[in-house]
Amino acid sequence: MSLQTDRPIGLLSPLAEERDELLHHLTEVHHLAVGHLRVATGRLDGQAVALAESGVGKVASAAIATMIAGTLQCRALVVCGVAGGIDPALSIGDVVIADRLIQHDYGHLTDTGIRHFRPGVPPIGDARDRIAFDLPGELTMRLAAAVKDIRLPPLPVDVGAPPNASPRIAFGPIVSGDQFINSEAVRMRLSRDHAALAVEMEGAAVAQAAELLGIPCVVIRSLSDLAGAESHLDFPRFLRAVAPSAAQVVARVVSVL
Repeated sequence: MSLQTDRPIGLLSPLAEERDELLHHLTEVHHLAVGHLRVATGRLDGQAVALAESGVGKVASAAIATMIAGTLQCRALVVCGVAGGIDPALSIGDVVIADRLIQHDYGHLTDTGIRHFRPGVPPIGDARDRIAFDLPGELTMRLAAAVKDIRLPPLPVDVGAPPNASPRIAFGPIVSGDQFINSEAVRMRLSRDHAALAVEMEGAAVAQAAELLGIPCVVIRSLSDLAGAESHLDFPRFLRAVAPSAAQVVARVVSVL
């Protein structure tokens, strides 16, 4: 085994419910402390991994990602959990793999709206190029090949899901910000401004940290709600039902990272 592949893949989930779904897939599990953080190490599809609950929001997730990656010399970072759907073609339970990550709340705010900037640069002037963290095309192709034949189990009907409706897997932009989106107007704006498929609160910040660390970052999210007027009701209703799908996709793709 090469030194590169023996380095673990860092797995981050913002919530305990999301982390526990990944933990079910791990073998050879041991626990260690990284600072005050409890980390589960083990194997996932034969790959060395280190799993932690990052907490919610951009600062918490980026800080934990940096701790894990730096201390354990991770070769890649994966964020796994749930998100709000933005694209009207998607449904609760579908899984989105980000090929582009954008911090939708970073920029220059004026009376007419927000002008987006590259996170980490002053949001003034015209330095607005390359606001996204893009997944390399070759890695995107490897991920697509890894999930091509996967069939995710239907959601349980007791949570209101249509019978025998298997979740789909889509690739596209995911936007991140320190806000839980419970607004049709904001959902439409995020779709218009970024062609986003989903919105969450951590992925683009972890991607920013990963870029500074020189390692890839993959974000995989199952949709717990549709980020609109009912999202505050759908999120707690569907969280536990949809989280296993994202974990199953992660288990399938770690071997290509």
